[in-house]
Amino acid sequence: MLKVIADQLTIKKYTRQFIRKFKPFIDEQVKVKLGHQGASSPAKILWSKKLGIWLFSHAIADVRYWNAFGVGRPSEDRIVSIITEINFPFAGIDRKTGGAFARDAWGNIFVIHRGKIGGGKKGVGKSLFEHNYRGVWSFMEDGDCITQVAVIGVLHSPRLALQTAHFVKKIAILKSNVVHSSQMELNFPEVTFREDLVGNLPATEEPDIDAQCDHNLVISNLSALLKRWKFKTGNDSNHDLFLVEPSGNRISHVFEVLTDAHEKNMLAAAAKLLLQTKSDPGNPVPIIILPEGKMITYAQLLQKIGITVIGFCLDDERIIFHDLGKIRLDQNSQL
Repeated sequence: MLKVIADQLTIKKYTRQFIRKFKPFIDEQVKVKLGHQGASSPAKILWSKKLGIWLFSHAIADVRYWNAFGVGRPSEDRIVSIITEINFPFAGIDRKTGGAFARDAWGNIFVIHRGKIGGGKKGVGKSLFEHNYRGVWSFMEDGDCITQVAVIGVLHSPRLALQTAHFVKKIAILKSNVVHSSQMELNFPEVTFREDLVGNLPATEEPDIDAQCDHNLVISNLSALLKRWKFKTGNDSNHDLFLVEPSGNRISHVFEVLTDAHEKNMLAAAAKLLLQTKSDPGNPVPIIILPEGKMITYAQLLQKIGITVIGFCLDDERIIFHDLGKIRLDQNSQL
């Protein structure tokens, strides 16, 4: 379980590290009028073409570290709306502030969000977020209580800026699709005790939150690479990624991408793929994408049950896929 960090000097240090992660990606400063709480104020936002987001960071002394984010390059001197904020308290535990830093049992530091994303259009509420936001979730020891939080990324990862950009874009999509509601912000509920859950076996493995934070990046990079190779890619609520034949008549390949390749995740992914492909009359090819370090453990076993295995490795900002040449649109060819 994660544990929130409340020490003032530590929060200050980690906030500086968080902001520094974006500096290599910044292309320019843009003068805008930053809209917030029914008003606007002049500001110089930092725009990153590679990330597709802008940010504005400002310390409010003795209160919080304010970090506002938006999507797309705004025009000069225009009023721009904030998509979401990842703010950190100046000190201590402040559950009214959306962001925080948390530490796991091994000393890894994570950027988390409590789910407070007020300031969007009507309809941004707890139920909407819980049923639609897809990302990394964890429980966090939050002072005297346990809180469910969204994990944005790993503070010391070279991919933190990319992980944060994915979070911001997801919030943007979520807000753009909302329906009218009287609830303007959300807060995750505190954990409650349920008698009907008593008796479950304890987990034998801790989730690899560090690896999970790269899941979206791996899928997005894989899709982009396949598109460059002229494959037609897609996804939906049941599939990480799939390929469609040029005719568009059927799905030819179905993917499951595992960044956290613990055994239970591997078994679940393999079972899901087999069920999906066997129930599809088009008989698509099932493919699991694995970290290269797990290839030896699982590749032969998965191939015996008809699942193709393709490896990937992470090299700082780069995600490298090997053996993508195994993918053929002609299913009669050897995979």
